[in-house]
Amino acid sequence: MPFHLAKRLSLFLSSSSPHRHSALLTPLLRVSFSTEPGEQKEIPFLAKYLISTLGFSPDRALRVSTDKHVNTIKSDNQPASAVKFLKEIGLSDDQIRGVISFRPALLSWNVEKSLKPKVHELMDAGFSGELLVHLIRYNPSALVSKDTLSRLQFCRDFSGNNNEILLKILKKHSLLITCDINKFVVPKINLFKEYGISNRDIVGMLSSGYRCMNRSSDSYKQVLMFIEEAGIPRKSGIFLLVFKLFVLVKMQLKERWSSLKQLLAFRKYPPILATSEDKVKSNMDFLIRKAKLTQENIAARPILLGYSLQKRLVPRLHVLSLLATKGQKKNVNPSSAYNLSEKRFFEKYIEPYRKDTPELAEAYLAACSGNIPV
Repeated sequence: MPFHLAKRLSLFLSSSSPHRHSALLTPLLRVSFSTEPGEQKEIPFLAKYLISTLGFSPDRALRVSTDKHVNTIKSDNQPASAVKFLKEIGLSDDQIRGVISFRPALLSWNVEKSLKPKVHELMDAGFSGELLVHLIRYNPSALVSKDTLSRLQFCRDFSGNNNEILLKILKKHSLLITCDINKFVVPKINLFKEYGISNRDIVGMLSSGYRCMNRSSDSYKQVLMFIEEAGIPRKSGIFLLVFKLFVLVKMQLKERWSSLKQLLAFRKYPPILATSEDKVKSNMDFLIRKAKLTQENIAARPILLGYSLQKRLVPRLHVLSLLATKGQKKNVNPSSAYNLSEKRFFEKYIEPYRKDTPELAEAYLAACSGNIPV
């Protein structure tokens, strides 16, 4: 960095005045926003304000300042008022940066006429303190959407007045703050209950991140009918488990399982009924995203959902990846390697390559100890 810019940066870091920040940052910002040598873009006023006041990065500040709702702001009066109000509610600078990045329009809203009345309405209904802070942090739309309170009250009642569960649901399903509850949510809840899925199970799916509200009711009904036609009773524990797996995979119904016989394969491995939801979900996600297995592969070998992710699935895929990288063994179906005993896996995938890849065994043992990322 040129000496004069380094000096200005040093002065900026030691200065406490926002106006001084803006003045000292200008040369640095011109450099940051330049795309070609000698070319300089005009720095939006709001971008400079966000950097000097809230510590935004230049790129992030530029993205926010070009939003159509705030790109005409030429004074700090309105954004400063909004930021001050958010701080008074209890949001930290970091939380405010997140809220503004997600919903730049908040900087243009009138605090006295729009934001404050909405917040007071929420507080009067019991959404206050840390609950209010996290609600705004995860769902900034709560401050700008119409009928926010009625939607929140519905979600709170549905979650059994448990604020912790309520926040988990709203964090993972922001659409509940903006959609028509009676049109898009209630019909799905009634459909699930019709097929024996209890209110508690629905809340559990929502709080765990299952996208069971994003598609149409007809789409979910097709899935539920499909499972029932496979001979799985509504009241059985496996009915809900299979439904969750369908919800987890973002594909069309026809692409998930090509035949009802494959769906019935889940009955070949009864212990899966005792497997935790988190384990099934994490294994399913890993097998599809990382191991690139198809739903047919998993349905044919449901035991894959019961294996240890850290001690079996991840380490063995790591070995296969190393072999493929070195050109020693390509196009191996991971499901075949997963089903081998520990002894057989060593004999087939490690011992034959010790000479050319002596580090393979050590890499496998390290992976079994959790020394590689999942």
